[in-house]
Amino acid sequence: MTRLLGFAVFASIVALAFPSVFEKYRTALQTGESEQVTPPARVVEAALPAPATGRSLQLRAGSDGHFRTEARFEGRSEPVLVDTGATYVALSERTARRLGIRVAPDAFTSVAQTANGPMPIARAKASRIAIGPVELRDVDVVVAKGEALSSTLLGMSFLGRLKSFSVTGDTLTLVP
Repeated sequence: MTRLLGFAVFASIVALAFPSVFEKYRTALQTGESEQVTPPARVVEAALPAPATGRSLQLRAGSDGHFRTEARFEGRSEPVLVDTGATYVALSERTARRLGIRVAPDAFTSVAQTANGPMPIARAKASRIAIGPVELRDVDVVVAKGEALSSTLLGMSFLGRLKSFSVTGDTLTLVP
């Protein structure tokens, strides 16, 4: 079971990372230009943290076609990349600590196989994750040991609990 979980996490990370890494590398080689980083999408803040109210939220894709935004984990802000191919919300060990998601050192019992080699992972729960008015409680997350994961991924353990989510053109709509 742990090998299956590890493989699922690995497959999600590779599926997300490889195409965008390859595109950036190819573009840099062809143009000789340095990479331009775009700021994350503007965050829509709710006045008070509250359970989902039924209001939907729309996010615009960046120039690379990916949906990025700011999420609040346990009330702390963190840039995330929306990843429908990721089984779980996934974050690095350092990010998890900063956001108040505690993982014991002996909890890293599963291993995900990545392009950079094996990556120990631990399952945990975020008591609250919110993007604007869309908020969920007790969300399953995967914490990668060390800094092997460079971006926090907003995966299906969050998205799958919404009433719906859909993409139309360059707009992602989240419906709590």
